[in-house]
Amino acid sequence: MWYLDNDASYHIYVDIDKFRELDESIKGNVTFTDHSKVFIKEKGTILIKLKNKSHQFIGNIYYIPTIKKIIY
Repeated sequence: MWYLDNDASYHIYVDIDKFRELDESIKGNVTFTDHSKVFIKEKGTILIKLKNKSHQFIGNIYYIPTIKKIIY
């Protein structure tokens, strides 16, 4: 299940298999409130299933494989 935060500065996902397209030229870092940083490997689009069983693409999602757990 997904919970989307429209006020989030970054949208991050760790499972590369969920991405429908990826832009490998996007690189950089995300800094968290505790001042820790993680490396952005790529940025792309994922497909999610909505409660009504339809699907929707969400873009500008950073692929950061070093994050071990996503809090929803």
